Amino acid sequence: MSRAPNPKIFKPMSSKKMLQFFLLGLLWLLFCIPVVTIGAATCSVFYVALKILNDDADINVWKSFVKGIKENFVQGLLMLFVSIITVGGTAAFIWWIIEKSSQSIPIVCVAIGVCFIVLVLNIFAYPIIGRYENTFANKLRNAVALAFTYSRETLRSAGFVAAELAIAGVLFRLNLFAGLASLLFWPSLIFYTIACFMASIFYRVENPVQYDSESADERNQDEEAPSEENPADEITENQENQNEEIES
Repeated sequence: MSRAPNPKIFKPMSSKKMLQFFLLGLLWLLFCIPVVTIGAATCSVFYVALKILNDDADINVWKSFVKGIKENFVQGLLMLFVSIITVGGTAAFIWWIIEKSSQSIPIVCVAIGVCFIVLVLNIFAYPIIGRYENTFANKLRNAVALAFTYSRETLRSAGFVAAELAIAGVLFRLNLFAGLASLLFWPSLIFYTIACFMASIFYRVENPVQYDSESADERNQDEEAPSEENPADEITENQENQNEEIES
């Protein structure tokens, strides 16, 4: 396993990386056709995406993607079952609330909270399965632990992904053809968004000492940076000091 990528989120991408992420999205759509491979394909996406963000030399997207599917097929299949159960249960819960429109606000808030938890679990679990070697149960526990430990990144990533999914849903409602055409691009964008946030978290987990020293250096640079003063203000202060000396 290579080192975790640089923690800077949403770094500028070259045209080569954009093409690689676009190809990843297309491969994911292709390997989702058998249905049973959806989980492994999703894990493999992040297996390759983190390599792309890490600037691994001469990465072959196709070969790495197939390798990721082979290595994560079993756990990807288990995670697919978890996703079906959690997403399906949440959808049924939301449908029940819509049918019971007279339900109180607290129940609606609970529904929103459940949706958020399910979204976060699915955001964190697939990248962890794709990157690390561990038992499936430990990976699920680590997904929950990381989500709570890095709550700021969790909220931001969930917010970005929810917004992207909402926009995709709006496109489908406005025009079915436009929605289907957008499927060529939305998976790549969503995977890129999640991979960037997870790369930042993985970097902190794998390089705690280095990350702390880099953060300390950045804070020291900010503190040592000279403040930009207005030259006119400086001249005014000098004149006031001279006047005070003359009066004394």
